[in-house]
Amino acid sequence: MAIASFRIVLRHIFHTNNTHNCFFTPPPQPTGFLFNRRATLRHRLLSTNYYSYKVVAKEDERLVKNDNTDVVNSTTIAAIVTSLGGPPAAVGIVRLSGPHAVSIAGRVFRPVRNKWQPTSHVVEYGVVMDSDGNIVDEVLAVPMLAPRSYTREDVVELQCHGNEVCLRRVLRTCLEAGATLAQPGEFTLRAFLNGRLDLTQAENVGKLIAAKSVAAADAALEGIQGGFSSLVRSLRSRCIDLLTEIEARLDFEDEMPPIDLNGIMDKIQHMSQDVENALETSNYDKLLQSGLQIAIVGRPNVGKSSLLNAWSKHAE
Repeated sequence: MAIASFRIVLRHIFHTNNTHNCFFTPPPQPTGFLFNRRATLRHRLLSTNYYSYKVVAKEDERLVKNDNTDVVNSTTIAAIVTSLGGPPAAVGIVRLSGPHAVSIAGRVFRPVRNKWQPTSHVVEYGVVMDSDGNIVDEVLAVPMLAPRSYTREDVVELQCHGNEVCLRRVLRTCLEAGATLAQPGEFTLRAFLNGRLDLTQAENVGKLIAAKSVAAADAALEGIQGGFSSLVRSLRSRCIDLLTEIEARLDFEDEMPPIDLNGIMDKIQHMSQDVENALETSNYDKLLQSGLQIAIVGRPNVGKSSLLNAWSKHAE
């Protein structure tokens, strides 16, 4: 009686939503087809076409198709990817990414020896020259050909002197040679659109760049390496296994032992606990990113400065 009632409830829940209908009524089959049937069910549940997933993003004129041309795949972008505004650094980087990154770099880069024959991940020393033949800066050119690059596009990085004047001159030369100025975060956007990163990894790239402590950097780096994504994949796989088990038992009730409701509830509880733990971790992650403001209060000469110095050394 309990199994029959459970079947009615499940079928009512899942058959009322045709978009995400995970249960279906198959024609009766002999018992010998049981295990093949369960494998087929799991394959159907795992199929990417079975669910109607959509990625909704704010429309960007650079990402829509114009005159049957995919702008993302046809535009080569360039930008300074090292920090500006602080004290001058020894080295700065101008990055190009897109289908014409190598050809644009070839128009501005002149190796000291021979003609430039770009080989992926092989460094070449030379100079950047503008359209008038003037030397702009001495650089190291590092081509990273698709798909072995951050964006999974052809990428060329020009390692220049870190002075802001040098970097902006090199960037302007690349733009004059045919590149388009990249928008903030566009390299990571392309990495996401090209499947190099998932959404959580892309978010953690920004968190790592903005990290103000070792703990925040470690947490962001773990996210980039797929820590949270692995949890989501695990939860999805366990849900599919559970749905497959329930469906098989509902369809072949006479050939299988009674359904173990307690076992099913235990699995659901474990998955629910994993979700709760992930939510708690997200709150801790927000604290790492924003930091914690505290005041050390006490009478004079009781060790407040010593405590602060000890914390500072530990943070280093």
